[in-house]
Amino acid sequence: MQETKQIADAPLQLGCIGEEQMPYFSSLLLPEAVAAIERGEPVTAIGIAQEDVACGALAGYVENGCFQLISLYVAPDYRRRGGARLMISQLEELLEENDIWSVEISFTEAGQETETLTPFLASMGFAAEDDRGRNIYTFTLEEVTWAKAPSRPAGKSLKIRPFSRLSEDMLRAAQKRAIALGSPLPERTLLSEQLDRELSHAFIKDGRVEAYAAVDDSCCGVLTLCGLWVGDPGPTVLYSLLKTVIGRAAELYPPQTRIAVQAVNDQSLKLIRGLAPGARKVSFTYRHWLPR
Repeated sequence: MQETKQIADAPLQLGCIGEEQMPYFSSLLLPEAVAAIERGEPVTAIGIAQEDVACGALAGYVENGCFQLISLYVAPDYRRRGGARLMISQLEELLEENDIWSVEISFTEAGQETETLTPFLASMGFAAEDDRGRNIYTFTLEEVTWAKAPSRPAGKSLKIRPFSRLSEDMLRAAQKRAIALGSPLPERTLLSEQLDRELSHAFIKDGRVEAYAAVDDSCCGVLTLCGLWVGDPGPTVLYSLLKTVIGRAAELYPPQTRIAVQAVNDQSLKLIRGLAPGARKVSFTYRHWLPR
């Protein structure tokens, strides 16, 4: 690491993170960034250190002419010293040298760690991208007016069953069929141990899964609708599935429990607004255009 400037009377060293430096900076990078670097993917990583102690790092990659910033972190004891600003400025210099003209960062609000990120990005020239509302929203069980209604009647009339009552073969076949019909590959399989098998439900017709809603806690540790597929049954079954999932959650969890759902199109956003008018967007994308 090469010392570059003094910030708040404390010397900070700035430099690119290579293979030799990774053991010192890996804990300051998100796991997906570390994994990409270890796989040898073309990831750019920059770090800051003070007296040979790694205290901050960023990482990302170029995609379609834009640098995707996938990890940015400064250790709490070293914040408010300009370290993040220093790393971003160094990154911009590198990008300009390589004719890359924009930086993009996507993140989900996760309490105190991201509370100061938005004003920091604004101070660095980043502006929020218009996602047309297609992003992650959260709401509490008590914000859903019908959440306390028993889920069993809807499940019985429409043959909606929890994953805990379905065989592994049925779930495996459901995921294969969903993917074959164009549903995105889920981050977790329907057999994953991380799924809440009492909250995850499927619509059964003629002994086969025709739609499902899978739940885990992958978004900021709250109940998360992590997988959703509705084949031919359509919106009616989709609404019944979600109502069953939330109704069951209300039976198992306190009213303050927060649920995260991703809006992927106008229809799903409308559905979220219908379920919980007070739903709050928590996932954002910011972009900064570098001077030409």
